[in-house]
Amino acid sequence: MNKRFNGRDNLELRKIEFFPNYLINPYSSVLGKAGNTIVLVSVNLLNNLPDFCRNYNHGWITAEYRMLPSSTIGRNNNIINSRALEIKRFIGRSLRSAVDLYKMSDLSLIVDVDVLQADGGTRILAVNTAFLALNIAFNKLISEGIIKENPIKELIAAMSFVVFNNEIFIDPDYLEDSSADCDINIVVNHKNQINELQFTAEKNSISKEILNQIIDFSFIKAQDIFNIFKNYFQKLNININFLNRI
Repeated sequence: MNKRFNGRDNLELRKIEFFPNYLINPYSSVLGKAGNTIVLVSVNLLNNLPDFCRNYNHGWITAEYRMLPSSTIGRNNNIINSRALEIKRFIGRSLRSAVDLYKMSDLSLIVDVDVLQADGGTRILAVNTAFLALNIAFNKLISEGIIKENPIKELIAAMSFVVFNNEIFIDPDYLEDSSADCDINIVVNHKNQINELQFTAEKNSISKEILNQIIDFSFIKAQDIFNIFKNYFQKLNININFLNRI
């Protein structure tokens, strides 16, 4: 695995593309692509707010995650199993970490992620696509006078890494992921802080030094994703107060 069969460098992301407002029925929607992985994210308003949010006077964001039956090789039964439950929690936590929930007032949003085609990194693409979809929804809420300002408090970027024979690779596809010694999912923000970190030793453990390298690489490569977001924010006239300071 010294040379990636797909021709990418070790720290080269797959091409990331977003297609905003892909559907007409949801409050906001974005189709996201990273290589051969494709997800469709929809954001809608909910009428009910969790009780604990009412007690603390803030809004809430929850996520759902599903895979279409033909999103994988061999039919996927599209049932909510333990993996899907874990991934939806990963997505929800990551998104909430980037939002000032108190600026959402009593709003409750649900983020639905449908995996159309899976070739590794579905949760990663889901977080990045959902982050853009959330910003589109917040922009719409502002234009409708429902909220006063965008409650996004930081930019986030999700990435995945695998390690094979002590060599680090970013953004693995399914073939690379399935043969790796371990895999890491990480979400970082524009302040060089970690929002979410998952580490799984599939075949072999790794050293603290390698993990620290992965964290350092994630801060560097996040800039590529932030630049993609900024480009779409400009195209969609999405205003985030702190963007002009970074």
